[in-house]
Amino acid sequence: MREFEPQPCHLVTLLPCHPVTRQASRFFPYFLHCFNTVVFNPHPITPAITTTIPETMKKRTTLTALSCLLLTFAFPQAKTEGLSQAARNALNPIAQVVKFMLQPNYYLYANGGNALNLMTRIISPYHAILVPGIKPKSDKIFSIVRLEFPVTSQTFGSEPERNATGLADMTLGGTACYKTSWGKLGIGINLGFPTATSPALGSGKWTAGPSAILFYNKPKHVMLGLVVNQYFSYAGSPSRPATNYMNLQPFIDVIFNKGYFIMINPICTLDWQKDDFTVPLALGFGKAFSKNLSAFIMPEYIVSGSNRKTCIVQFNLNAMF
Repeated sequence: MREFEPQPCHLVTLLPCHPVTRQASRFFPYFLHCFNTVVFNPHPITPAITTTIPETMKKRTTLTALSCLLLTFAFPQAKTEGLSQAARNALNPIAQVVKFMLQPNYYLYANGGNALNLMTRIISPYHAILVPGIKPKSDKIFSIVRLEFPVTSQTFGSEPERNATGLADMTLGGTACYKTSWGKLGIGINLGFPTATSPALGSGKWTAGPSAILFYNKPKHVMLGLVVNQYFSYAGSPSRPATNYMNLQPFIDVIFNKGYFIMINPICTLDWQKDDFTVPLALGFGKAFSKNLSAFIMPEYIVSGSNRKTCIVQFNLNAMF
Protein backbone atom coordinates (compact mmCIF):
# COMPACT_ATOMS: atom_id res chain seq x y z
CA MET A 1 0.00 0.00 0.00
CA ARG A 2 1.37 3.41 -0.94
CA GLU A 3 1.80 5.83 1.90
CA PHE A 4 -0.99 8.32 2.28
CA GLU A 5 -0.23 11.64 0.59
CA PRO A 6 -0.92 14.32 3.22
CA GLN A 7 -4.16 16.10 2.40
CA PRO A 8 -6.65 18.02 4.53
CA CYS A 9 -8.54 15.17 6.14
CA HIS A 10 -11.93 15.03 7.83
CA LEU A 11 -12.23 11.62 9.48
CA VAL A 12 -15.98 11.94 10.08
CA THR A 13 -16.70 12.33 6.36
CA LEU A 14 -14.08 9.74 5.37
CA LEU A 15 -15.37 6.79 7.39
CA PRO A 16 -18.93 6.36 6.01
CA CYS A 17 -17.91 6.33 2.32
CA HIS A 18 -14.75 4.22 2.50
CA PRO A 19 -15.11 0.77 0.81
CA VAL A 20 -13.70 -0.95 3.89
CA THR A 21 -16.50 0.37 6.06
CA ARG A 22 -19.05 -0.69 3.46
CA GLN A 23 -17.65 -4.24 3.49
CA ALA A 24 -17.94 -4.37 7.26
CA SER A 25 -21.36 -2.76 7.48
CA ARG A 26 -23.02 -5.86 8.90
CA PHE A 27 -20.72 -5.76 11.93
CA PHE A 28 -20.52 -1.99 12.53
CA PRO A 29 -23.93 -1.49 14.24
CA TYR A 30 -23.06 -4.02 16.95
CA PHE A 31 -19.48 -2.79 17.21
CA LEU A 32 -20.42 0.90 17.47
CA HIS A 33 -23.20 0.14 19.96
CA CYS A 34 -20.68 -1.53 22.32
CA PHE A 35 -18.18 1.32 21.88
CA ASN A 36 -20.86 3.96 22.46
CA THR A 37 -22.09 2.18 25.59
CA VAL A 38 -18.61 1.97 27.14
CA VAL A 39 -17.48 5.50 26.26
CA PHE A 40 -20.61 7.58 26.62
CA ASN A 41 -22.61 5.64 29.19
CA PRO A 42 -20.12 4.19 31.70
CA HIS A 43 -21.32 2.62 34.91
CA PRO A 44 -22.00 5.40 37.45
CA ILE A 45 -19.76 5.70 40.49
CA THR A 46 -21.65 4.47 43.52
CA PRO A 47 -20.70 3.25 46.99
CA ALA A 48 -21.39 -0.29 45.77
CA ILE A 49 -18.27 -0.23 43.60
CA THR A 50 -15.73 -0.60 46.33
CA THR A 51 -14.32 -4.09 46.10
CA THR A 52 -14.85 -5.34 42.53
CA ILE A 53 -14.99 -3.94 39.04
CA PRO A 54 -18.67 -3.47 38.04
CA GLU A 55 -20.06 -6.50 36.24
CA THR A 56 -21.56 -4.21 33.59
CA MET A 57 -18.12 -2.77 32.82
CA LYS A 58 -16.68 -6.29 32.49
CA LYS A 59 -19.48 -7.30 30.12
CA ARG A 60 -19.13 -4.13 28.05
CA THR A 61 -15.38 -4.50 27.71
CA THR A 62 -15.77 -8.18 26.80
CA LEU A 63 -18.36 -7.28 24.16
CA THR A 64 -16.03 -4.64 22.75
CA ALA A 65 -13.14 -7.12 22.50
CA LEU A 66 -15.40 -9.72 20.86
CA SER A 67 -16.67 -7.09 18.44
CA CYS A 68 -13.06 -6.27 17.53
CA LEU A 69 -12.41 -9.94 16.79
CA LEU A 70 -15.57 -10.26 14.71
CA LEU A 71 -14.63 -7.13 12.80
CA THR A 72 -11.31 -8.64 11.72
CA PHE A 73 -13.14 -11.35 9.77
CA ALA A 74 -15.27 -8.80 7.92
CA PHE A 75 -12.30 -7.73 5.79
CA PRO A 76 -11.02 -9.79 2.85
CA GLN A 77 -7.43 -10.95 2.94
CA ALA A 78 -5.16 -8.72 0.86
CA LYS A 79 -2.45 -10.01 -1.44
CA THR A 80 0.59 -11.27 0.42
CA GLU A 81 2.88 -8.59 -1.01
CA GLY A 82 0.58 -5.85 0.30
CA LEU A 83 0.30 -7.23 3.82
CA SER A 84 3.92 -6.50 4.70
CA GLN A 85 3.43 -2.83 3.79
CA ALA A 86 0.21 -2.77 5.80
CA ALA A 87 2.11 -4.15 8.80
CA ARG A 88 4.78 -1.46 8.38
CA ASN A 89 2.12 1.25 8.31
CA ALA A 90 0.45 -0.21 11.40
CA LEU A 91 3.70 -0.30 13.38
CA ASN A 92 5.12 3.04 12.20
CA PRO A 93 4.01 5.71 14.73
CA ILE A 94 4.33 8.46 12.10
CA ALA A 95 3.14 6.61 9.00
CA GLN A 96 1.29 8.83 6.54
CA VAL A 97 -2.02 7.03 6.90
CA VAL A 98 -5.10 7.84 8.94
CA LYS A 99 -5.52 5.43 11.86
CA PHE A 100 -8.46 4.71 14.15
CA MET A 101 -7.51 2.43 17.05
CA LEU A 102 -9.43 0.73 19.81
CA GLN A 103 -7.27 -0.77 22.56
CA PRO A 104 -8.81 -2.60 25.54
CA ASN A 105 -6.24 -3.17 28.31
CA TYR A 106 -6.44 -5.25 31.48
CA TYR A 107 -4.24 -4.47 34.52
CA LEU A 108 -3.58 -6.84 37.41
CA TYR A 109 -1.69 -4.99 40.16
CA ALA A 110 0.62 -6.65 42.65
CA ASN A 111 -1.32 -5.17 45.58
CA GLY A 112 -4.50 -6.96 44.54
CA GLY A 113 -6.09 -4.16 42.51
CA ASN A 114 -7.18 -4.49 38.92
CA ALA A 115 -8.46 -2.28 36.13
CA LEU A 116 -10.09 -2.37 32.72
CA ASN A 117 -9.20 0.39 30.29
CA LEU A 118 -10.50 1.19 26.81
CA MET A 119 -8.13 3.51 24.94
CA THR A 120 -9.42 5.18 21.78
CA ARG A 121 -6.73 6.69 19.56
CA ILE A 122 -7.06 8.72 16.35
CA ILE A 123 -3.98 9.58 14.26
CA SER A 124 -4.03 11.66 11.08
CA PRO A 125 -1.36 13.21 8.82
CA TYR A 126 -1.76 16.69 7.37
CA HIS A 127 0.23 18.92 5.04
CA ALA A 128 1.56 21.64 7.34
CA ILE A 129 4.34 22.44 9.80
CA LEU A 130 2.46 21.71 13.05
CA VAL A 131 0.10 24.69 12.69
CA PRO A 132 -2.54 24.18 9.97
CA GLY A 133 -2.04 26.79 7.28
CA ILE A 134 1.76 26.93 7.56
CA LYS A 135 2.61 24.98 4.42
CA PRO A 136 6.06 23.40 4.00
CA LYS A 137 8.02 24.07 0.83
CA SER A 138 9.34 20.51 0.70
CA ASP A 139 7.38 17.29 0.19
CA LYS A 140 9.67 15.72 2.76
CA ILE A 141 7.96 17.67 5.56
CA PHE A 142 4.54 16.81 6.99
CA SER A 143 2.81 16.66 10.38
CA ILE A 144 0.89 14.13 12.43
CA VAL A 145 -1.88 14.85 14.94
CA ARG A 146 -2.72 12.30 17.63
CA LEU A 147 -5.73 12.27 19.98
CA GLU A 148 -6.17 9.79 22.83
CA PHE A 149 -9.02 9.43 25.29
CA PRO A 150 -9.25 6.52 27.77
CA VAL A 151 -12.23 5.13 29.67
CA THR A 152 -11.24 3.25 32.84
CA SER A 153 -12.81 1.16 35.59
CA GLN A 154 -10.47 0.34 38.46
CA THR A 155 -10.76 -1.33 41.86
CA PHE A 156 -8.32 -1.48 44.77
CA GLY A 157 -9.67 -3.53 47.67
CA SER A 158 -7.21 -2.12 50.22
CA GLU A 159 -7.60 1.46 48.92
CA PRO A 160 -11.31 2.06 48.28
CA GLU A 161 -10.71 5.77 47.67
CA ARG A 162 -9.07 4.80 44.37
CA ASN A 163 -12.11 2.88 43.11
CA ALA A 164 -13.64 4.67 40.13
CA THR A 165 -15.23 4.26 36.70
CA GLY A 166 -15.26 6.90 33.99
CA LEU A 167 -13.27 9.00 31.56
CA ALA A 168 -9.59 9.62 32.33
CA ASP A 169 -7.38 12.53 31.16
CA MET A 170 -7.24 13.14 27.41
CA THR A 171 -4.08 13.98 25.46
CA LEU A 172 -3.48 15.72 22.15
CA GLY A 173 -0.15 15.78 20.33
CA GLY A 174 1.22 17.28 17.15
CA THR A 175 4.50 16.25 15.50
CA ALA A 176 6.30 17.86 12.56
CA CYS A 177 8.19 15.17 10.64
CA TYR A 178 11.02 15.13 8.12
CA LYS A 179 11.71 12.24 5.74
CA THR A 180 15.29 11.06 5.30
CA SER A 181 16.92 8.34 3.23
CA TRP A 182 16.96 6.02 6.24
CA GLY A 183 13.73 6.92 8.05
CA LYS A 184 12.07 9.91 9.67
CA LEU A 185 12.69 12.52 12.37
CA GLY A 186 10.03 14.40 14.27
CA ILE A 187 9.61 17.08 16.92
CA GLY A 188 6.40 18.46 18.36
CA ILE A 189 4.30 19.36 21.35
CA ASN A 190 1.93 17.47 23.68
CA LEU A 191 -1.10 18.82 25.54
CA GLY A 192 -2.89 17.10 28.42
CA PHE A 193 -6.41 17.97 29.55
CA PRO A 194 -7.92 17.27 33.04
CA THR A 195 -11.02 15.55 31.67
CA ALA A 196 -11.15 12.76 34.26
CA THR A 197 -14.59 12.27 35.77
CA SER A 198 -13.05 11.15 39.09
CA PRO A 199 -9.97 12.41 40.95
CA ALA A 200 -8.73 8.82 41.05
CA LEU A 201 -8.57 8.67 37.24
CA GLY A 202 -6.57 11.82 36.49
CA SER A 203 -4.01 14.35 37.67
CA GLY A 204 -6.38 17.33 37.89
CA LYS A 205 -3.77 19.36 35.98
CA TRP A 206 -3.38 20.97 32.57
CA THR A 207 -0.11 19.74 31.09
CA ALA A 208 2.13 20.49 28.11
CA GLY A 209 5.58 19.56 26.90
CA PRO A 210 7.83 18.72 23.96
CA SER A 211 7.96 15.48 22.01
CA ALA A 212 10.52 13.90 19.70
CA ILE A 213 10.74 10.79 17.57
CA LEU A 214 13.51 8.93 15.75
CA PHE A 215 12.44 6.29 13.24
CA TYR A 216 14.83 4.02 11.31
CA ASN A 217 13.51 1.64 8.64
CA LYS A 218 16.44 1.00 6.32
CA PRO A 219 16.26 -2.82 6.75
CA LYS A 220 13.35 -4.24 4.78
CA HIS A 221 11.78 -6.25 7.60
CA VAL A 222 12.99 -4.41 10.71
CA MET A 223 11.99 -1.04 12.16
CA LEU A 224 13.76 0.65 15.06
CA GLY A 225 13.02 3.88 16.87
CA LEU A 226 12.50 5.96 19.97
CA VAL A 227 9.54 8.12 21.02
CA VAL A 228 9.93 10.70 23.81
CA ASN A 229 7.04 12.65 25.37
CA GLN A 230 7.57 15.09 28.25
CA TYR A 231 4.75 16.62 30.31
CA PHE A 232 4.83 19.55 32.76
CA SER A 233 1.79 20.84 34.64
CA TYR A 234 1.10 24.57 34.30
CA ALA A 235 -2.43 24.98 35.68
CA GLY A 236 -5.21 23.05 37.34
CA SER A 237 -6.56 22.21 40.77
CA PRO A 238 -4.42 23.87 43.46
CA SER A 239 -5.13 20.95 45.79
CA ARG A 240 -3.46 18.47 43.44
CA PRO A 241 0.35 18.04 43.27
CA ALA A 242 2.32 19.31 40.28
CA THR A 243 3.24 16.81 37.57
CA ASN A 244 6.54 16.43 35.76
CA TYR A 245 7.12 13.16 33.93
CA MET A 246 8.42 11.67 30.69
CA ASN A 247 7.16 8.74 28.62
CA LEU A 248 10.08 7.02 26.89
CA GLN A 249 9.26 4.34 24.31
CA PRO A 250 11.99 2.47 22.43
CA PHE A 251 10.68 0.07 19.82
CA ILE A 252 11.92 -2.84 17.76
CA ASP A 253 9.52 -4.31 15.20
CA VAL A 254 10.15 -7.36 13.01
CA ILE A 255 7.84 -8.06 10.06
CA PHE A 256 7.38 -11.52 8.56
CA ASN A 257 5.61 -12.86 5.48
CA LYS A 258 1.82 -12.59 5.14
CA GLY A 259 1.67 -9.55 7.43
CA TYR A 260 2.71 -11.24 10.68
CA PHE A 261 4.89 -9.24 13.06
CA ILE A 262 6.39 -9.16 16.54
CA MET A 263 6.95 -5.95 18.48
CA ILE A 264 8.98 -4.84 21.50
CA ASN A 265 7.82 -1.36 22.49
CA PRO A 266 7.50 -0.86 26.26
CA ILE A 267 6.49 2.60 27.48
CA CYS A 268 8.77 3.60 30.35
CA THR A 269 7.43 6.35 32.63
CA LEU A 270 10.04 8.53 34.34
CA ASP A 271 8.26 10.54 37.04
CA TRP A 272 10.73 13.27 37.97
CA GLN A 273 8.34 14.77 40.55
CA LYS A 274 7.93 11.57 42.57
CA ASP A 275 11.33 10.05 41.76
CA ASP A 276 9.46 6.97 40.51
CA PHE A 277 10.63 5.15 37.37
CA THR A 278 8.37 2.54 35.78
CA VAL A 279 10.01 0.09 33.37
CA PRO A 280 7.98 -2.72 31.78
CA LEU A 281 8.98 -5.75 29.72
CA ALA A 282 6.72 -6.15 26.71
CA LEU A 283 6.49 -8.50 23.73
CA GLY A 284 3.63 -8.30 21.25
CA PHE A 285 2.40 -10.47 18.39
CA GLY A 286 0.18 -9.23 15.57
CA LYS A 287 -0.96 -9.45 11.98
CA ALA A 288 -2.10 -7.20 9.16
CA PHE A 289 -5.29 -8.77 7.80
CA SER A 290 -5.61 -6.40 4.84
CA LYS A 291 -4.18 -3.07 3.74
CA ASN A 292 -6.73 -1.39 6.01
CA LEU A 293 -6.78 -3.55 9.13
CA SER A 294 -4.33 -4.94 11.70
CA ALA A 295 -4.47 -6.23 15.25
CA PHE A 296 -2.05 -7.30 17.96
CA ILE A 297 -1.97 -8.66 21.49
CA MET A 298 0.83 -7.72 23.88
CA PRO A 299 1.44 -8.86 27.48
CA GLU A 300 3.56 -6.66 29.76
CA TYR A 301 5.23 -7.14 33.12
CA ILE A 302 6.49 -4.15 35.12
CA VAL A 303 9.90 -4.76 36.67
CA SER A 304 10.61 -1.36 38.24
CA GLY A 305 8.73 1.43 39.99
CA SER A 306 5.84 1.75 42.41
CA ASN A 307 3.71 -0.59 40.26
CA ARG A 308 6.39 -3.29 40.17
CA LYS A 309 5.08 -6.83 39.46
CA THR A 310 1.99 -5.48 37.72
CA CYS A 311 0.78 -7.58 34.76
CA ILE A 312 -0.87 -5.97 31.74
CA VAL A 313 -2.52 -7.46 28.66
CA GLN A 314 -3.20 -5.18 25.67
CA PHE A 315 -5.34 -5.89 22.61
CA ASN A 316 -5.21 -3.40 19.75
CA LEU A 317 -7.47 -3.14 16.70
CA ASN A 318 -6.23 -0.68 14.08
CA ALA A 319 -8.22 0.52 11.06
CA MET A 320 -6.16 2.43 8.46
CA PHE A 321 -7.38 4.68 5.63
